[in-house]
Amino acid sequence: MPFAKSIKLTLIALAGFVAVAALTLVVRQRRSDPGGISSATAYDFGDVVQGQPVEHEFAWRNNAATPLAVDTVITAYASTLLAADSLVPAGGEGRLRLRVETRRLLGPVNELVKVRYKDAARRPVWFLLRGRVVAPIELAPQDRVYFFTFQGEGPDHEILVVNHQDRRLGLLAVRSDNPRFRVRTDTVTAGSRYRLTVSLDPATPVGRDSARIELRTDSPQYPSLTIPARAFVDDVVSAFPRAVDFGQISFNSIDEQVIGKKVILVQKHQGSGFKVLGATLDVPYMDVAVEPQPAGQRFLVNVTIVKRRARPGDIHGTLRITTNDPAHPEFVLPVSGKML
Repeated sequence: MPFAKSIKLTLIALAGFVAVAALTLVVRQRRSDPGGISSATAYDFGDVVQGQPVEHEFAWRNNAATPLAVDTVITAYASTLLAADSLVPAGGEGRLRLRVETRRLLGPVNELVKVRYKDAARRPVWFLLRGRVVAPIELAPQDRVYFFTFQGEGPDHEILVVNHQDRRLGLLAVRSDNPRFRVRTDTVTAGSRYRLTVSLDPATPVGRDSARIELRTDSPQYPSLTIPARAFVDDVVSAFPRAVDFGQISFNSIDEQVIGKKVILVQKHQGSGFKVLGATLDVPYMDVAVEPQPAGQRFLVNVTIVKRRARPGDIHGTLRITTNDPAHPEFVLPVSGKML
């Protein structure tokens, strides 16, 4: 997997962290509540169209022998408190009604609400409103296109156009302002679902490229939609990053691996038998080592500052990496930084 693609997948994984944390919080509340309170703490409202408000009433029971006085109700960014009981009687129920405005929301929603009591010894109760807000005309799985690829591959990317309006939707035209990004449309369900297939020309040169893809529709409210497209194209054989930059680092912290070590990924994206033959440095206080990866076609070049040989000051040098690929026999990378 290309290094840039692995970064993208990591970011996608991190996007779910808040939802998981919120759910964990209410689950723990259910498992351990010394205050004698039982409650339905989470409500999933499913999918709603942007602009459509969501309302829900939570009820929780006080199983203790004494009443509970509510001090404050702390709502989240998009939540509005409509009504809340100020006192929960012993053996009785407290009620809390919330409204979520979705005009400025899009995508997953996790709204946490905290009910705090006047008795500081009683733990607060947490409630979670979760669901997904979709655009009236949804572009799924995302509203933009990213290609992380190498020259000659020519990948495709699909986007579904999903109509959530009350009226039928027709696509009148679709165009790309960059001929390297080609677009094809297919009807999945007339009036409600269409498929866009965006293809990147295999001849797209190494580097970055971009396009704006415009959809024209027959919707009076949404006559046009714009999809930004980006391409990050590696050579068939690539080294990433293209420089060994240590930045400004503390001399006393060089022994810490994250500070005193840099790693270059060298890989070939197609074919077989690729090898990194060697790597050399002209910086006397640095070591370099080549580490083959189990999957093959990929090598890590590790550059490490050896503290006992180093002195504070500027870092200047060159890393040379040699390969057995006739079209890319050598990579020459600058080495820079400053030890303070």
